[in-house]
Amino acid sequence: MKLLKTASIYFLLLTGFVFQTNIFAQFDIGGDFRLRWYNDQYMQTRDNRPRVNYTRMLGRINTTYKVSDMARINVELMNLADTSTSPARGISGTGPIHFGVTQLYGEITKSDYLGLDLIRFRAGRQQFSVGNGLTFGESYYYYDKFDGTRLDLSYDPFTLTVFGAIYGQDVSSNGLWPDAPADQIYVAKLGANVLEQDLMLYGINNIQRGDYNDSYTLGAGSSGSFLGGKLDYFVEGAYQKFNQPAGAFVKEGIGYMGGLGYKMSMWPFRTIKIETKYAAFQGDDPSTTKIEQFSPPFPDFQFGERSGFVNREIGGDYPHKDKNLNGSKIWYSRIYLIPAGLTKLRLQFQYTKVGGYAKRLDGYNSYDDEWEAKIYYTLTSRIQFQLRYEKIIPNDTDKDVNLNGVISSLEDRYILGSLMFEIHLKF
Repeated sequence: MKLLKTASIYFLLLTGFVFQTNIFAQFDIGGDFRLRWYNDQYMQTRDNRPRVNYTRMLGRINTTYKVSDMARINVELMNLADTSTSPARGISGTGPIHFGVTQLYGEITKSDYLGLDLIRFRAGRQQFSVGNGLTFGESYYYYDKFDGTRLDLSYDPFTLTVFGAIYGQDVSSNGLWPDAPADQIYVAKLGANVLEQDLMLYGINNIQRGDYNDSYTLGAGSSGSFLGGKLDYFVEGAYQKFNQPAGAFVKEGIGYMGGLGYKMSMWPFRTIKIETKYAAFQGDDPSTTKIEQFSPPFPDFQFGERSGFVNREIGGDYPHKDKNLNGSKIWYSRIYLIPAGLTKLRLQFQYTKVGGYAKRLDGYNSYDDEWEAKIYYTLTSRIQFQLRYEKIIPNDTDKDVNLNGVISSLEDRYILGSLMFEIHLKF
């Protein structure tokens, strides 16, 4: 029924586009669709698991309606595919498909008002990001939705952004009203453009349900380019402190990330770019009296495809909710090349390495290395194909980590080779 109602609404909108040219001029519709075919081969496994073929898909429609010169309404729909274990990394899962509203908000913008260059106010369901996603980010596959407000105040060269939202809202046991407690998050970010470099300072107050589940984060960062855009960089660091009961151990930690890229031309390639990125999330050191942990509520960035994909819901190798408490370090490097005679073709090779931030007491490395080769071909500005081969290589051998006398499927350190073909359509 919900799907029928949604389809009916969009049918009426599209009908309006055909018969009412004045309505058509006020609407802006965009989106894209991805379909991927996979062939996975497992090697050196204990259970001799077979080669697996499967497909995944994801689609998105975004509609913006201009109410006036100052106001607009934005609606975004995305297909969400269920999966029996956890949300899939990189694209929607393989289970039954349903549809959800990922964004629904109204926005008012006013220029040259109250002595400011720009004032923008947004209210409703929306995404929000800070920097490169070390502590708070959004992604194409972000399933978390925030119901809240955002205010941007700009006065050259400064921009102050304040964001507040409620998330994880439950309904009461009888289903008649929202449950009284709710998770809340508040963010304040001050940005400035100085000498063509983007600088920022930010603070995050995450208030989760429960007496001692709050955390406070302070961060700073910078990004920009030099040498006429050939050399680009970004750097960001943050400190997080957790609320603890009186007399308990201090719980706090740091996180940081940075990246450097250089673009050049060298025959027979029109473009060559070399890029490296690094991120670290502090984990607990058992030799100290305090608890070291950097576990922001909504990190979101992608260094690689699997082990370097960090997202609160999707997974990734970082400490959150008692996962990977020894922390993690992610190093990612890539090179891509565009041939001089084939400007629509791009070749890319990348490598991701993940390790623990704090040394494990058992000396066991539970992380995997990941390397990939990719070929992109852009047929038109709206159609792109990708062919990818990915290989996951364990950094250690099988080990009975659970000490139950049996090597489980999770403790079986196998090699995975994955071939993927993708078609990406934009509209």
